[in-house]
Amino acid sequence: MNRFWILLHLLFLSAEDIREGQLSMSVIAELGIVGIGHAVFYRQAPALIPGLFLLIFSYFSEEQIGYGDGWLVLALGMWMELHALLMMFWTGLILSAVSAVWLGKKELPFVPFLTAAYIIGEWIWIRT
Repeated sequence: MNRFWILLHLLFLSAEDIREGQLSMSVIAELGIVGIGHAVFYRQAPALIPGLFLLIFSYFSEEQIGYGDGWLVLALGMWMELHALLMMFWTGLILSAVSAVWLGKKELPFVPFLTAAYIIGEWIWIRT
């Protein structure tokens, strides 16, 4: 059920990122707040480092990767273990880089690639 909940959020945010170039902070906040409850209930240590890294990178790179992406990865860290979140992030980064080269674009929305990476990691390669 948790994987489906995350997937719904990622699909919604992907569409929003493609359509508007921005992410809804209320959707990200809801994912993160409910995720805190999930982490507490399952006694799971949140994976905060990737999201914090992205927020810091957003600041120093003048939003080459937007703040919304950092907040989203931070919220996902409430739901996912560190290794799964890192694999998702790096897979999404590689997919976006390959797509940017293939399409000849310098900027692409990042959340659709995170979503594709999530589907690959959590839905195609079955995790236990």
